[in-house]
Amino acid sequence: MSSDTLYDQRLAEFKRIVEGYLLSIVCICGLLGNALTCVILSSRFMRTSITNIYIFSLSCASSCVLIGFLLTHGIRSTFKAEVFYLYIFTRIFPIHVTCLLIQIYLTATVAVDRFILICMPFRGRKWRSPRHAVIVVICVSAFCILYCVPFWFEFTLKTENNETIITVSDFGSTEMFRLLMRKYLYFIFVFLLPLTIILICKISIIKKLYCIRQRKRQLGTSSKPNRSSNAINFLLLSIVFIFLLTQLPYFVFNVLYSWFGTKLMMNLRARQYLSINNLLSVINASSTFILYAFFDKKFRQVGQYFLFCQPLPAGFDSRTGTTRALKGTVMLSKRRSTNSIRKYSPHVKQNPADLTKEQLLPTSQVPSVV
Repeated sequence: MSSDTLYDQRLAEFKRIVEGYLLSIVCICGLLGNALTCVILSSRFMRTSITNIYIFSLSCASSCVLIGFLLTHGIRSTFKAEVFYLYIFTRIFPIHVTCLLIQIYLTATVAVDRFILICMPFRGRKWRSPRHAVIVVICVSAFCILYCVPFWFEFTLKTENNETIITVSDFGSTEMFRLLMRKYLYFIFVFLLPLTIILICKISIIKKLYCIRQRKRQLGTSSKPNRSSNAINFLLLSIVFIFLLTQLPYFVFNVLYSWFGTKLMMNLRARQYLSINNLLSVINASSTFILYAFFDKKFRQVGQYFLFCQPLPAGFDSRTGTTRALKGTVMLSKRRSTNSIRKYSPHVKQNPADLTKEQLLPTSQVPSVV
């Protein structure tokens, strides 16, 4: 058995397990999870939140990424559908790359939005509105689409000896394309810029939350923490952490590919490393629903409402708004009433219900007894 035959067999077996079975299973589960996430976040209970607008857009982009991986890797490796792969690759590949870039920049946008909310709550308030969030998503998507236009012309189909193969086109093999799109611009716009934004925002958010917690300890405040806000903070930090954990190896491979070119793909370890990176990218695109369901109680309740027709708690619509404010007003009124009673009556006991009418009135207003 020749070394080339052994190389092909080992690679095919490895890809069948990693990119065939594992990647396909994760893709299907991720598509179901992202679909549920989009349905829940688009409901009238959740769509008013600015953060949910970004997460909804991120889930849509992640779903497109999963579909691309399933078509170009999962079906091919599982069923050895080379003819199907040849037919769709030149059409799916540029769309897939575009969706991957949109996913990367939307993750950076989520980090920036939370950075503005936590680190600049007053100066950045005017920039955080549903209208601005939609505009930001549209601008990010337009930038990624324009950036990825050259990738539509990178590969082409070529027939040799009655066999059709995928090869780099004349445009894709030019030195200008390799230097700009696969090396310098990739390193700046796909690797360095979004990664720097995400790291700076994440470190700043963690530092700010730590300072707030230390300040509360020093002041000895006994107020209960805002569990809803803390859950959203942990959720978004987890999304960013999973993104960094799963995408850093993929970025490293693409940087190596930009420098070594197609020669890198002749190495068995590099091809296996790429398959693992593809699986990690699929895990990242499938993690939003799991993280949301784990951290956000409101998301779980709305999900149970849609999936199992369970009734929502009473006053659910205004749980974080009017009801809480009204409750605070009522409690404040009760405290003022109690303070007034204590101020005007020296006979107030522990139980206000035991007071008589004369004890609740000021001394000057108590009628004299003849």
